[in-house]
Amino acid sequence: MLRICLITAWIISASVVPSNNVRPVFGVKVSIGPNSQITSFVCYLYNGRVLSQKRTVDRMTFVKFVSGYWPSIYNPNRIDYFKQNNIDCSLIKDEITQEEALNCFPMDSLWKIRFSTYPFRHKSEIGWSNKYHKPSPGQERYLYERYNIHHIDGDYFLDTNFWLLMQDVSNPLWIANYKSIQ
Repeated sequence: MLRICLITAWIISASVVPSNNVRPVFGVKVSIGPNSQITSFVCYLYNGRVLSQKRTVDRMTFVKFVSGYWPSIYNPNRIDYFKQNNIDCSLIKDEITQEEALNCFPMDSLWKIRFSTYPFRHKSEIGWSNKYHKPSPGQERYLYERYNIHHIDGDYFLDTNFWLLMQDVSNPLWIANYKSIQ
């Protein structure tokens, strides 16, 4: 009887075929992290059940993966997810130096949802937060309700929430609304 149960369990478990329906998930955390970076970017693979193959990358690598400029396991078909999600981000090559530069206003603005002023000395830009180093309680509640961010210090804006955030930080009406939340 035990042998039949084991054989049946083996047949059932062996017949489960892993899904080829794996898709990339991209995200950002707005918090001062390693090397004093204000944003941390992450890539995952999602198989319909769990996020796996986590890779934390720098800003330029992230853009190259997401835009399809570089092939990767996160974007093997080299799809430009920025264009697909109507985000104005691109890599441009300086004609004189031949160096690649990032042209991405939404990514340049992400720090503003957390800080009231730029947190380092070399810029004096004003952010959108109503508290100095983190959003006000009302803004934190809004971030939770809109993007499912429980803690601004530790949570990533992931997948559809990441793309929604990238669209929102480019929208002057959204910015004015966010700044008005106490």
